[in-house]
Amino acid sequence: MTPVRHLYVHLPFCASRCGYCAFVVEVGALDRRDAYLEALVAELEREAHLLGPLETVFLGGGTPTLMRPRRLRRLMEAIRPHLAEGAEVSIEANPETVDGPALVELRRMGVTRLSLGVQSFRPHLLGPLDRAATPDQARRAFGCARAAAFEDIGIDLLFAVPGQTPADLEADMADALALGPDHLSWYELELKPGSALARNGTPPADEDESADAYHRIVEGLEEAGFRWYETANFARPGHECRHSLGYWDAADYLGIGVGAVSTVAGRRWRNAPGLAGYIAASSRGDRPPRTHERLDADDRRRERWMLGLRLDRALPLAWAGPPDRPEALERLRAAGLLRADGESIALTRRGRFVQNAVLHELMEYA
Repeated sequence: MTPVRHLYVHLPFCASRCGYCAFVVEVGALDRRDAYLEALVAELEREAHLLGPLETVFLGGGTPTLMRPRRLRRLMEAIRPHLAEGAEVSIEANPETVDGPALVELRRMGVTRLSLGVQSFRPHLLGPLDRAATPDQARRAFGCARAAAFEDIGIDLLFAVPGQTPADLEADMADALALGPDHLSWYELELKPGSALARNGTPPADEDESADAYHRIVEGLEEAGFRWYETANFARPGHECRHSLGYWDAADYLGIGVGAVSTVAGRRWRNAPGLAGYIAASSRGDRPPRTHERLDADDRRRERWMLGLRLDRALPLAWAGPPDRPEALERLRAAGLLRADGESIALTRRGRFVQNAVLHELMEYA
């Protein structure tokens, strides 16, 4: 078995649940952070035999920075012996949960990359999203991160937000670029089942307006010198998220924590949500409650197509395997959506804007 080089750590604690959130989070359980930390470390030790030198680590959530530096330092002490030289260590943060001293501590303990969840700089859009941080807090957190010597800072934004106008989008882009980030993730808002926005009957955004917004985002960020390296991700040269590239390259990864997913040697397992069950299993010396799935060759082939077509580079057929519907290749090529040379497939610029539609022309998904 090839050793695993990528680790995801789920830190689920949140002060409140955002309006669009349907993730595995824990609200109002901050008194369980210490017990959860020890259970996390125990799971890492239990699965350490799967790991090679880790090239990337991602501390995600939830709001990982609600763990506070003391607990994050303990976590990093457990992870550090597994790190390769030059490893990327990323953490997500909400702007209102970090300040200068905390960010200095994160850098000292070995975190190399910060992803700030801003979502919008427009106050009237933050309300429907149930976001706590103000635009000024976001700007202040970014400045503190630069002062703490973070050289890789990303900003996460949303489009197709209820009430968002083209002028709002332009203003968000201008405000984000004015800070000088190294990376931008700009996602279309999804009304996920279970989220407050979905429960409240929020209507979906107009498809044409969303498409126009997406085109404008790509155009504006490319003009500003960012590489559109993945469907929703943009980076200055050399600042691509290496952890995310591991996912999109269909590399194996280990996930620890409640709700975390792992894919290793054709097996996939998902830890069950629920803090109590996770901590209780650890206290008994057991693995967390989890579900298991065996991925066959077709599962992996279809995932390689689904993930690989998100990137701005050609998909090697020797790695990806054949599409389910090879007869669609010529039709899509004639439509100007892809290029094929017998050895690789590459979406054209036009094809990248409709990547999902191209994928479903080529592949069969249940």
